[in-house]
Amino acid sequence: MIERDPQRFFNTTQRQILYGLASGLCQGCGNALDVGWHADHRIPWVNGGPTTLENGQALCSVCNLTKGRDMAYVDAFQPRPFQSDVTTQVMDGIRSGRDRTIVLASPGSGKTLAYLALATRLFREGLIDHIAVFVPRVALAQQCEIGWMHGKPSEPPSGMCLLFDSTRRFGKIRHRIKEVPLTSDHERGSGFVSTYSALAINERIFTEWAAKHEGRFLLIADEAQFCGDSKDNEGGGGTKAGALIEKLHGFALHTLLLTGTPYRADNQPLILAEYNDPLPSDRRGLRTLVHHAEASYADGIAEGYLRTFEMQLTNCQVTQKTLGDPADRMRGESTLTYNLSDNGDGLSEVLKDPQTWEPLADRVVAKVRDKQKFNSSYRGLISCMGQNEAKALQKYLQSRYPGLRVGIAVSSDTEAPQALADFRAKPMDILVTVRMAFIGYDCPEITVVGILTHYRDGGHLMQLVGRGLRVWKNMPAREQSCVIVAPDDPKMKEFLALLRGEQEQGLRRIDERETTGELGTGTDDQMVLSYVESAVATTTRAASNDTDVESDELTLIESIKVAVDSAEDATKLVKFLDMYGIRTKQPAEVLNPPTEPEREVYVQVPTAQVPKTDKEMIEDYKSRTKSAITSYLAANGITPSTPGYQETITKTTARVNDACGYNTTTANTVERAEKRFRAALALT
Repeated sequence: MIERDPQRFFNTTQRQILYGLASGLCQGCGNALDVGWHADHRIPWVNGGPTTLENGQALCSVCNLTKGRDMAYVDAFQPRPFQSDVTTQVMDGIRSGRDRTIVLASPGSGKTLAYLALATRLFREGLIDHIAVFVPRVALAQQCEIGWMHGKPSEPPSGMCLLFDSTRRFGKIRHRIKEVPLTSDHERGSGFVSTYSALAINERIFTEWAAKHEGRFLLIADEAQFCGDSKDNEGGGGTKAGALIEKLHGFALHTLLLTGTPYRADNQPLILAEYNDPLPSDRRGLRTLVHHAEASYADGIAEGYLRTFEMQLTNCQVTQKTLGDPADRMRGESTLTYNLSDNGDGLSEVLKDPQTWEPLADRVVAKVRDKQKFNSSYRGLISCMGQNEAKALQKYLQSRYPGLRVGIAVSSDTEAPQALADFRAKPMDILVTVRMAFIGYDCPEITVVGILTHYRDGGHLMQLVGRGLRVWKNMPAREQSCVIVAPDDPKMKEFLALLRGEQEQGLRRIDERETTGELGTGTDDQMVLSYVESAVATTTRAASNDTDVESDELTLIESIKVAVDSAEDATKLVKFLDMYGIRTKQPAEVLNPPTEPEREVYVQVPTAQVPKTDKEMIEDYKSRTKSAITSYLAANGITPSTPGYQETITKTTARVNDACGYNTTTANTVERAEKRFRAALALT
């Protein structure tokens, strides 16, 4: 076994001496050393080379990169073409002096692993010491930390880090809000992940860290469409987080921007991005994003990591009433009846009518049950317009289908992040949500997506259905598909055309606070008002890249599926029948499928342990420490009713702190928090 020098990296003094000995010139090519020059081991440290001046040399990043390429690592990671392209583009950018790389990628393309593999490559070649990742939501920050590496310090790590040779790979990437330090000076090859909101609130902490580590970190702006261009432009715009990302970019070795859309939801440009003139065919006149790597839905289908889809579209008969004008006797009250498939006006009101959303919810349940015939772990996701609608839907599902395991995650609920984590790790059937299980939420068991929201921006819909498009490794990819249950409105048809054409063009995210329009003007005059009186779901049709199935034929197909206990998607069955010339165009005798039977109550089964971030483990240990202290006192007859109880708690807590050397504030790492907990257990 090779014995390695305990000192892995050259310290500041050694670096200064090496720079002087080299007269400020690269000892490989002779060019002047820039800010990001590398103190390199002549005999590699991993091969037993000492971290001494005699074994050191000053190299520019290009020479060290070339040298590092010759070092062999045994990785299990097999990059997708897109992920490999990201690394290639960044490396080429660093060599050529380009300081940023823009990536346009659809949901499910593997962006997280792409930038973690890139960071590992840069770290191995001595180009960076840390990685700084920014995401739009706390749940994504937690997912980044847990997804890369999690587990107690005393246990072997778990996560995507295991795909890379442990000889030299990134260590912990911790979720940070305002903790100081963001990374430890003694832990190179580590990083942090935070949110754009935390960056805007705690600007000084992040900018001071960036200045301290200038030229030695990779900056990641994930879902960069959440950051507007901070420069003044014709449409205004820009965000504080966007301005700060630009500021941090000035300190980074390189910046990687990852986005699912070339513009923000307000059509303003992304930070640090360049645009070409609009294409002649673009009626909106939007300029095209200059990007260096791309992963489209079509790429995912071709490479087998995204599922094909079937969309089941339900039409509605809408009755709209218009009130009369008191000032005009000739204009009385009127009623207009129309099909939703012809007119999508008032969609938000249509989706609030139980006669519309209940049949759609029933169809989601039926499709989930179909999928669970293939694998009991398959599940569904239903996105609602607002919190009231989500809670009403959850109540309806639990009442109509006893035993159906329904979770809910809405932004007003402080337990939403835990609900999202539980849905991934525990046996569940359906998750009801309002824009929570959305961007970056990774649960490949989701294979049915119900759309009960009126948002119709292409980028928003692609992110939503993307939750059900990711291939699940526990089932053969060719046997997987996603069923999308949605209203049959004109804009949904446009989205269907987008999916069917497998095109990735200018997807934009809709603003969460988008309004649906106002009924009145606020003046004293009596206005003529129109409102949706009722909206009743009528017929449902199915469409996929295979074929179209109209409502009568779909009804018959669904009846046949029940009769033969089939779980295949309707369009796949029709394609099979087409092959043998027996397509079911005849009128269906059974116009309505059998009434859904009440679902059996599930037997409780052991559930998987939900991984926790370092922050969550620390808080858990603190809570358990407090409980251990109170339990110790209770065992000795000291309860809250005992005189001087609080003073006793304080003194006992001080005993625990003295025994371990940390208090509740300084026990700010998992190791320290665990040590403090064990000290509480050792009270005698």
